[in-house]
Amino acid sequence: MGECYTCGAVRHWSEVDAGHFMSRACMSTRWDEKNVQFQCKRCNMRSGEQFLFSVHLDEHYGEGTAEALHIASKQTRKFTHAELEQMYYHYKRLVDELRSTKGL
Repeated sequence: MGECYTCGAVRHWSEVDAGHFMSRACMSTRWDEKNVQFQCKRCNMRSGEQFLFSVHLDEHYGEGTAEALHIASKQTRKFTHAELEQMYYHYKRLVDELRSTKGL
């Protein structure tokens, strides 16, 4: 169970999306953990409730976080093979930890 980042509705993990502030098509911010949050499907289908998302980002991470993500999303970023491999193993380890601690 978790709380939607934008509306606060409590939902089971199977009923939510990985909501992105800046579209995941923006590769420079796609893997930025501040850019993706637990979001109910209703909010995510409403263009991610981007304004509310930005307000909560600034409240949670500090003033200017949303603007910094917006600026970063416009930059071209090409990840090296080593960086992609490092991200793969990092997120694989986190998923494995969640599975073992949550019994999934």
